[in-house]
Amino acid sequence: MPLSTSKSEKAKSFDLAYQSSGMYYGWVVRPEFERFFNNIDLTGKTALDLGAGEGRYSIHLARRGCAVTAVDFSASGLNKLQGIAEQERLPVTTVLCDLETYAFPENTFDVVVAATILDHLETGARHRAMAGMAAALKPGGLLYVNVFTTEDPGYAAAGAVDAEGVSDTSFGMAHYFAPGELKSCFTGLALLDYYEGVEEDTSHGKPHHHGWASLIAKKE
Repeated sequence: MPLSTSKSEKAKSFDLAYQSSGMYYGWVVRPEFERFFNNIDLTGKTALDLGAGEGRYSIHLARRGCAVTAVDFSASGLNKLQGIAEQERLPVTTVLCDLETYAFPENTFDVVVAATILDHLETGARHRAMAGMAAALKPGGLLYVNVFTTEDPGYAAAGAVDAEGVSDTSFGMAHYFAPGELKSCFTGLALLDYYEGVEEDTSHGKPHHHGWASLIAKKE
């Protein structure tokens, strides 16, 4: 099984990565996210971005008219996000908080995003977060989640970030999702889109690959 770094070490590592002048993970959101949400009028909607980091999903949604609440445990990531939001006069509120202790408000958001964050949580915290995400959606609200799967080279490498084809930030992983596992996590919501695959990632560090799963679902 993959090794998990302590929360304080993770926070320090991500703080350091986010102190770079550019966007460490780039600006590009996942293609299935862009395809789906670019066909929806988000003007006046509310969104919750969990594990927001530097905020590529937060900025994308805010530019489309969403008022975004961005949650992360990295102060430097949120500072960068807040600076971009202020410069562009975008409605983004940042919350410095470990997701394990975040108090999910019920029936509050039109959109909830959890991009590569559930796989950073240990079992109890992960299940609590998934329940909180569903509860935080308004009726008719949309959930977008992506995670890394056991097809990811980082899973076989068990935390060895210098292994061939492994991401330089795989140290933060606590759980790689088995095939079909993500789909089974939100059975109380209506599934709208699901994807699994292996792809190259050149957005940060040395070129590497990820096993991906993504889900878009709706709260009826």
